[in-house]
Amino acid sequence: MSKISKIILFLIGISVFTYLVMDFGLDNILTNLQKTGWYFIPVIGVWGFVYLFNTFAWRSIIHNSSKISFGKLLSITISGFALNYITPSVAVGGEPYRIAELQKPLGMSKAVSSTFLYTMIHFLSSFVFWIMVILLALISLTLPSTIRILLIVALLAFLIVVYFFINRHKNGILESLLNISTKIPFIKKIAIKYSDKTEKIKQIDHQIKDLYLNRKSDFFSALSLEILARIIASLENLFILKAIGIDITFSQALYINAFSSFVINLFFFMPLELGSREGGLVLVLKTLRISSSLGIYIGLVNRIRELLWILIGLILIVSGKKKTNKELTAKEKEYEKSAIV
Repeated sequence: MSKISKIILFLIGISVFTYLVMDFGLDNILTNLQKTGWYFIPVIGVWGFVYLFNTFAWRSIIHNSSKISFGKLLSITISGFALNYITPSVAVGGEPYRIAELQKPLGMSKAVSSTFLYTMIHFLSSFVFWIMVILLALISLTLPSTIRILLIVALLAFLIVVYFFINRHKNGILESLLNISTKIPFIKKIAIKYSDKTEKIKQIDHQIKDLYLNRKSDFFSALSLEILARIIASLENLFILKAIGIDITFSQALYINAFSSFVINLFFFMPLELGSREGGLVLVLKTLRISSSLGIYIGLVNRIRELLWILIGLILIVSGKKKTNKELTAKEKEYEKSAIV
């Protein structure tokens, strides 16, 4: 994506965001943020559990996790997502960091494959989660007939995507995706650059097939943990609305999370999710007959929570580097002492 395209998308996003904020009113936003009060604690705490289950899922994929402690893996998970949040678009800044951190204990091949596998299962869990929530919404929520029809269409589309991913896990998915990508106008240039690394791609595909065919329990364990993390994340919306005196059911909280996350993923190219996050929340609240303008308030609380976890992630990166430097210095001193002896 060119710099001009990024600037245009950023301007569009900030325009949408500004319009929605002004439509809701700055006074209303400040009042609602003040009302949130101590509810910020459970809102932030929810994501501690989300990252915990994300880490359990990743550890299931790594399988032989004795070479890296769970605490270290949790730190890398939080920092990796923090880097994804601050990536201007496409949110992939955390993956190179994860690979770099795993390279030493696991080796480059294992670091790349386990990071890629986790990303794929994280992506797949989105669709499984959306399918589950759509079925729940169709059964338990009172929705306009137009929305119900759209949900049924989306359900069928998501089932096809999940079938494709599960099926390709049996035969290797990366090479297939790369071949498809070389035919898509906007990303074919990037895909062509990687097409000459066939041998490495085949190695990763082999590990993908191994995970599904020979380690099915690890595959489904990781997928289940990722889905559970998304279910837990839905509590955030429940706490945010409860803070201002609006009680919603857990089914509604799941629906809000699923709908808004789908819109964000649909407009993944929007820098910092500007406009897409708030727009998705406005739309989903409207379908639930809740004041749609509250979507701005929810979006702002979401962003405050993100900022705090980004800060935690960046602190973990810095502290991790300091710890590594201390360990290297200690080893150098030990080596010098042994050399003198």
